[in-house]
Amino acid sequence: MTGPSTRNSSSLTAAHWRTSVLNALKQQNDVEVEPFRGIILSYTDLARQNQVLKAHVDHQEKELVTLRHEALEQRDSKGQGGAGACGAKDEQTRKLQSKVQRLQEELTDKLRLEVQGTTSQLNMSKEIQDLFQKWQLSRAEAEKLRTEVDGFRAREATLEAQAGMATRDLEIVQEELKRVRARLNTVEKEYLDVRRQNEELVRRMVGEKSHNAEEMNRMTELVERMRAQLKARNLEIESTQAVAADVEIEAVPSSGLRTDELPSHCNQQFRAHAADVNDLVYCDTGQWLATAGGDGKVRVWEAGSGRLKATLHGQDVMLGLDFRGDFVVGGSSDHTCKLWSLASGRLHRTFVGHSGNVYAVKLIAGDLRAVLTGGADRTIRLWDVGRASCRQILRSGSTCNGLDIGMDGHAPVSAHQDGGLRFWDLRAGNPTMIVRAFETQATSVQYGQNFTALANSRDNALKIIDTRTFETLHVLRHEDYRTFLNWSRACFSPSSSYVAAGSATGQLFVWETASGEMKSILSHAPDSRHSFSSSPEHDELRCQGMSLSASGDRIRTSSEALDGSTSGAGQRGGGGGIISCAWKASRLSACTRSGNVCIWS
Repeated sequence: MTGPSTRNSSSLTAAHWRTSVLNALKQQNDVEVEPFRGIILSYTDLARQNQVLKAHVDHQEKELVTLRHEALEQRDSKGQGGAGACGAKDEQTRKLQSKVQRLQEELTDKLRLEVQGTTSQLNMSKEIQDLFQKWQLSRAEAEKLRTEVDGFRAREATLEAQAGMATRDLEIVQEELKRVRARLNTVEKEYLDVRRQNEELVRRMVGEKSHNAEEMNRMTELVERMRAQLKARNLEIESTQAVAADVEIEAVPSSGLRTDELPSHCNQQFRAHAADVNDLVYCDTGQWLATAGGDGKVRVWEAGSGRLKATLHGQDVMLGLDFRGDFVVGGSSDHTCKLWSLASGRLHRTFVGHSGNVYAVKLIAGDLRAVLTGGADRTIRLWDVGRASCRQILRSGSTCNGLDIGMDGHAPVSAHQDGGLRFWDLRAGNPTMIVRAFETQATSVQYGQNFTALANSRDNALKIIDTRTFETLHVLRHEDYRTFLNWSRACFSPSSSYVAAGSATGQLFVWETASGEMKSILSHAPDSRHSFSSSPEHDELRCQGMSLSASGDRIRTSSEALDGSTSGAGQRGGGGGIISCAWKASRLSACTRSGNVCIWS
């Protein structure tokens, strides 16, 4: 509501406005009336004098008429009277004529004055008409001003009403502002209380996490020791079974006990996938070989016999692969990474987070609960297998084509599209060193023994780098060597004595690590006695003269094959450039664009 002060101010404003308008009207009246006041008074005096002169002239005219009548009468009486009276009458006539003449002159003067007065009256009448027109214009202007004044009055009333409403709104807003300020003070106090509680909880949580981390480290060490014991026991059992069954399963040799054997001939070749094979990798023991296909499948093969053990189903093109223990992990073009359990043959986890193709994957050695992936979205991600969530994101700024990780599990190295190799510290989350190794893309990288790392590139060259000084030890080239794809992978031999890399020409080149010299060029033209062909559509393997089912529990002759035909060495064998290679024990394997896998020994 409007207070008394507001009403008093409004009354004073209205009174002041009325006084101002009245003064303005008085001033306008003075301006319009005073200039004509003397003219009107002069006109009135002249009109009155004109009337007096007119009455006097009328009187003189009457006297003149009377005198004329008398003169006529005397003239008549002169003719009738005697001669004696003639002289007296003549005298009287002269007097009358003289008087008439005088009166005539006076009349003439009066007429002249009357004409002058009439002229003055006409001039004054014209001036009065002009003044009247000006007065009419002034009156019209006054009416216009009066209309404007009325409009101003109406607007003043509207503004007064709006001012009243604005005053009421202002009072409401001020009251609301007071309430909001009071609420804000309350919320600030509550926020400070919650912040103090949160800080206290954070301190407690950090302490608990530190304690849990210590406990987890102790448990991890215990589990690793138990796993190592179990692994050693399993290796002993598998070695015993291999000797009894006369199956060639060789354990990974120690670099200090033996040197690698240089493969010389391709003793196995089989059709692994309906489409190209983008990657292949051995398990820890070398007993199983996993392949990643463009048909969206991962297949696990027995390395010694080429028998298919399992088919693991993905979705899109499988690009990168790793195999440790019972787990197989693969990167795909559908921007995901998938983890399968070999024991169950089922998909165990799907890791979703990349926004591009996943080219490189790695199961961290000694910690099968973590997976490292790199892809086209220029990030490297560390995943928690138990929670299927991302632990850490490393931003590289360039597409990651290849990955490897040291035995400690904390120093990964990555190969990138910008030609650089990045050596990472997972604890800090940053690269400890960036080596600009190539002009074009680095396609793969692998740690070797004796503090070395092997990198392949689209420069059609490989480099062996000292991981202590980050200097290039050797540059490996050959005039016929051509890197096939952006994710083509080269490999060290088990003891890092040799380096192998597949070419787009379909040849496998082997260099010596110590000298950098070319040692061998292998071709995947197989010996027909050891040539295998698989049918991915039926998950069945066939060899020259016999056929093995996917489960491996039955051997059939070629006449018992599903299509009734015999698969020979040349039917489903070679062809296509080599994309990737893997070396385990005495076996050197390579996969081709045509979907074949070749094994040299």
